Amino acid sequence: MYFLGIDVGTSSLKTGLWRDDGELAASASQAYPTIRHAAAWSEQDPLDWWEALCATVRAVVKSAGIAPSEISGIGIDSTGWTFVPVNKAGAPLFAAMTWQDRRAAAEAAHLRAHAEAEYVVNLSANPLDEAYTTPKANWLRAHHPDVYAQTDQFLFSSSFLIRLLTGQNSCDTTQAYGFHCFDVRHSRWDDHAAEICGIELEKLPPLVQSCAVVGEVTSSAAEAAGLVAGIPVIAGGLDAAVGAFGNGVARVGTTADQGGTAFGLSIAVDHVIVEPRLIFSPHVVPGVYLLQGGTVGGGTFEWFRSQFGHGEQIAADLLKSDPFSIMTAEADRVPAGANGVIYLPYMSGERSPIWNTDARGVFIGMHYGTTRADLIRALMEGCVFAVYHNMLVALDSGAQIHEWIGIGGASNSASWCQLKANITNRPFTVNRRANGSPGDNTLGLAVMAGYGVGVYPDLADTIEQFLPVRRTYQPDAAAHAVYERLYPIFRSTYENLKSTFAELSAFASQQ
Repeated sequence: MYFLGIDVGTSSLKTGLWRDDGELAASASQAYPTIRHAAAWSEQDPLDWWEALCATVRAVVKSAGIAPSEISGIGIDSTGWTFVPVNKAGAPLFAAMTWQDRRAAAEAAHLRAHAEAEYVVNLSANPLDEAYTTPKANWLRAHHPDVYAQTDQFLFSSSFLIRLLTGQNSCDTTQAYGFHCFDVRHSRWDDHAAEICGIELEKLPPLVQSCAVVGEVTSSAAEAAGLVAGIPVIAGGLDAAVGAFGNGVARVGTTADQGGTAFGLSIAVDHVIVEPRLIFSPHVVPGVYLLQGGTVGGGTFEWFRSQFGHGEQIAADLLKSDPFSIMTAEADRVPAGANGVIYLPYMSGERSPIWNTDARGVFIGMHYGTTRADLIRALMEGCVFAVYHNMLVALDSGAQIHEWIGIGGASNSASWCQLKANITNRPFTVNRRANGSPGDNTLGLAVMAGYGVGVYPDLADTIEQFLPVRRTYQPDAAAHAVYERLYPIFRSTYENLKSTFAELSAFASQQ
């Protein structure tokens, strides 16, 4: 018996085919472009996701040498706030505005100024920021009223693919908070909040719990993706929630540290916490919520490599390594504090906890003795400082962290893991499967699908069984002392530059 997990990421879609004993049978991925017409814009073609799904599903089935009829369930996750307006036939009407898209600043400001703004923030437990889906839907109505009028449903990335697979509209409860008319305490749409937000409820799909079956693969979808008709498809979830679960965050107090294109944290809690500086959603595990912080910083490591890492790329090709490992090795030769260089990782504005579209990336403290290695070290430290900022806000709100677990690509790097332990002054744990490889989103989705169709009796017990190996990085007291001195400077650097960021943003918009 096999399960498919399909992870719709920021830059690529990954499909994993898992046996019911938790062993990976095959995996495949396919990249797709992000289009940026302006600094605050970030778009993708939804049909690129479908093409990637069909290609990778066919690839893993062929690689594993199984019959598609042996697949017993499918789960899909996706990046939050990335939504697609579709017509009655399920066809996309407009490019998908991704989680990085912050064009709807005016619409978000209008919502924040509403007399009942506090009502919707408290209802959804989330801030009225332009990155969320609510302002984006309002932007679409203001700038493309014809598209808005033709829209039958607003779907997220995963629910768009589920619609193509099953013909059924859905919205899993872990992503619904992107619309501020979601009542997070009762998992339902709220009429009054929808009116305040300017959202027509008939355009929002039915809410479905993450592990519940939405529908079955249709004959036409089966032909396109190389499957068989009738395979159950669950509602799936938010990539951060699924990734946290797939790496062992299933019980209250366990906390995921995400390291990839996006950095952030997800703390499992058992009650609703309204902290508008952070992000809040139900978890894929029933009865558990996630208090989250999300930053854009992780992508800056890839930006630095593409712009300034040509030497590392050449070396990686010769050594059959990867340039990121070579970059972190360079950074390891630099002492904590990057010889006085500090980096603000706000290359595409920033999400929590500062919520500032105008924020930008900054290196400060450079001098003639500064080296490339210093800059790489400062870049890594700045990304982790941004997560640490979120952690401190979360702790102040009453959340508790019992175990700090690394997920995503950065969890494969000892350099990143040790740095996170040192800056936060907490043991940093990476859970592994029996063969030493990490858990991931597709494993989480496979377990969720198995639970949804009745194969696994308990989510938490099953994922812990599939992740038996643990490695913990202990914080270095001397390094943490350095970071405790630098972190206030990191924070004050941003505060002192806020007005400058606004002026530069205004300047850029006039060019």
